[in-house]
Amino acid sequence: MGLNKNSYESGGDQIMTTLRHLTSEDFEEVYNLNLYAFHFKHTTESKEKMQKEFEYGSALGSFSGEQLTSSLILFPFEVYYHGQVFKMGGIGNVTSYPEVRGQGQVRQLMTANLKEMKDKGMVLSYLAPFSYHFYRKFGYEVTFEERQYDIKPEDFGSFKAPEQRVKRVRWEDHKEEIKAVYAEKMMDAIGPVKRNSWIWDNRIMVSKEKKLALYEDKKGAAKGYVLYGFSGENQNRFEIKELMALTGDAEQALWTFIGSHAAGFENFSFSVRSDQKLSHLFREARLEQKMEAGMMVRIVDMENFLKQFPFKGIEKQTFYLNVTDETAEWNDKVFKLVLNEGNISVRTVDEPEDKTFYMKASIQTWTQLFMQYKKAADLRFEGSLDCTREAAHALQSLLPADVPELHDFF
Repeated sequence: MGLNKNSYESGGDQIMTTLRHLTSEDFEEVYNLNLYAFHFKHTTESKEKMQKEFEYGSALGSFSGEQLTSSLILFPFEVYYHGQVFKMGGIGNVTSYPEVRGQGQVRQLMTANLKEMKDKGMVLSYLAPFSYHFYRKFGYEVTFEERQYDIKPEDFGSFKAPEQRVKRVRWEDHKEEIKAVYAEKMMDAIGPVKRNSWIWDNRIMVSKEKKLALYEDKKGAAKGYVLYGFSGENQNRFEIKELMALTGDAEQALWTFIGSHAAGFENFSFSVRSDQKLSHLFREARLEQKMEAGMMVRIVDMENFLKQFPFKGIEKQTFYLNVTDETAEWNDKVFKLVLNEGNISVRTVDEPEDKTFYMKASIQTWTQLFMQYKKAADLRFEGSLDCTREAAHALQSLLPADVPELHDFF
């Protein structure tokens, strides 16, 4: 049922609710709902920030009678995937008034939103959960992890960069160079956001407290940058927000620049993708580290995702992928995937013609596999991927060998 033409209603013993897209006339209600539900303090800056997000995204609301009681915002993003670019729906500001929680309004919003994402060609969706268990009900699963480092001042000093070509710069003066470094570094990775100007200006560089340092090579070309800030009661914590280096020299020079601040700070913090090891950069290897789960992902449209996926195989291979998806019925099918010398064919079938490479899993498991959060053999071992050892190995051999990484949060 199209939301633009008809109301989406649920009745029964509950108060009648209606779903519809929200307009600028609804912004005050949405803002007040977020103030109440997320307990944040009203400021001019917070309202302006949400106004920009509301205008950039597509907001969907659930009304109990005439009152807005639940809402979310869908952001039209793109993500890199090993040289490909996928359309991704970023879900933010999912919120309800406490008195309507448990009445199914968020389920209605999420279900309608998934259909909207599919109609817009978005094959993936990301969100930051308040509860991983809660969003698994809608087909999302943890897909990103990050390794968090706590670095002491005395840890610095393991090396000296060949030449110090790092300078502190203003975003306004060097934004195009910094954007280019990020894009070159991320385009072959799995999952990072392909940042447009809106994201850079309203997500990454929105805070005036953030600082930038840029590394240039001998020819004056930008090859790395670090985005950082100071925090703590006495501004004694050096927070590395983002460090992007295209060469080893750039990485070492940026760390030397960070280390030059050692005398003025009590500790330094940095978060990187789960497999990134930094101990070799420091005097002692006993850095404090911890792993933390990040954002959740789900495949929105399995058929179109597979058609766009950068499989590595060139010889002819045929797989039957059985997908269970309780929220998106268009995914709840068996897909025949044929790969032949770079050509990809995907269609649905009632039954597999050959069960040699027949594989069955939930949409969450398929998401983790194709995003390379987990390998096929591990998913098979734990029982979430039902297939033979040969099928798991065959499909895994066609996937890019990498680890998902994400530097954005919404």
